[in-house]
Amino acid sequence: MKTRIITGIALALFLLVPAVLFTDTLFLPILASLLAVVGVFEVMRCIGQEKNYLLTLPAYLFSAAAPFVCRYGDVDRLLMPALALLLLLSMFYTLTLNVFFPDRTDCRTNSLGLLMTEYVAAGFSALSIIARFETSHFVLPLVFLAAFATDVFALFSGMLFGRHKLCPKISPKKTVEGSIGGTVACVLVLLLYGLIIDKCTDYATSYVSLAIGGAVFAIVSQLGDLVASSVKRTFGIKDYGKLFPGHGGVMDRFDSVIPVAVAVAIMLIHFDIQFFY
Repeated sequence: MKTRIITGIALALFLLVPAVLFTDTLFLPILASLLAVVGVFEVMRCIGQEKNYLLTLPAYLFSAAAPFVCRYGDVDRLLMPALALLLLLSMFYTLTLNVFFPDRTDCRTNSLGLLMTEYVAAGFSALSIIARFETSHFVLPLVFLAAFATDVFALFSGMLFGRHKLCPKISPKKTVEGSIGGTVACVLVLLLYGLIIDKCTDYATSYVSLAIGGAVFAIVSQLGDLVASSVKRTFGIKDYGKLFPGHGGVMDRFDSVIPVAVAVAIMLIHFDIQFFY
């Protein structure tokens, strides 16, 4: 536990705080790109495809480039059409690998590798999308606060009140009571954060947006955790990596951050929800 706490503090000080402070600089897309590449590597190693370079090299290039494109690309005229075309081409390329190299590749793991690459890249690229907005310095912390608050309070709520298993075949220790506790805590933490922003800055807080968002973020955060756990369990590994002592790899630490980042980006872009104004 001591190692886990120390690593968590180091992560906050050397990665998350600089990401928020230097949102307007290259630091954020560079960090997102590095995390995406490492995350994809961990997934490829998990499914036994790390040496399948026909699959992994395009995956690494895509996950490395996506955060920069999403941060600096023309969203309306270039980004969305380009991503749609790239998605179709990557699907076709991945599926044809088994046609041309049947002895070296497998369509099932190829398809999973493609799916997880796009999932991981989308999550970290969403951080770059959030950085495009005027209030990104306040919105970006929401991603990490929501994910980590849900994780921490679900753990303690489960330890104190847990009676009913949530998904015993995927994560035996998770409970329904823990899930509810994590969700409630996420909403309260975000409302408290909004109150601080409201009182300490010139920006006003939309508490309704934060309350609704907090509930949504808590749910997708827990689903992201379970998704990552299901892949690990399928392939019989405990952790994706050992990059962060006490936490595991990028996919172990940021598995809940990925879907929350996507949810925040979707709310900002497609629903025009303003958390701060």
